[in-house]
Amino acid sequence: MQRTEQKTVDGVTDILCDICGTSVVPSALRAHQDNLDEFIDYGVLQASFGYGSAQDGTSVHVDLCEPCFMQLNEHVAVLKSAHEKSKGHP
Repeated sequence: MQRTEQKTVDGVTDILCDICGTSVVPSALRAHQDNLDEFIDYGVLQASFGYGSAQDGTSVHVDLCEPCFMQLNEHVAVLKSAHEKSKGHP
């Protein structure tokens, strides 16, 4: 025999880009999903700094929509290119 009882459980109902504030979840999916805990189709920038780091104890988690992720990725490419040039790499 199974005993049941009604429980209240929190679930993810939307995921917003931490840069522009738009939802990273397609509207059709958001309308038909009760819980987005398993949704993984978006960009994430995450870092945790530990002992010995100038940022010791700092954790960063940024959720990104596709356009903001691509802008960030372009910026990283520019930084990488500048760094390589400063080190004498072509």
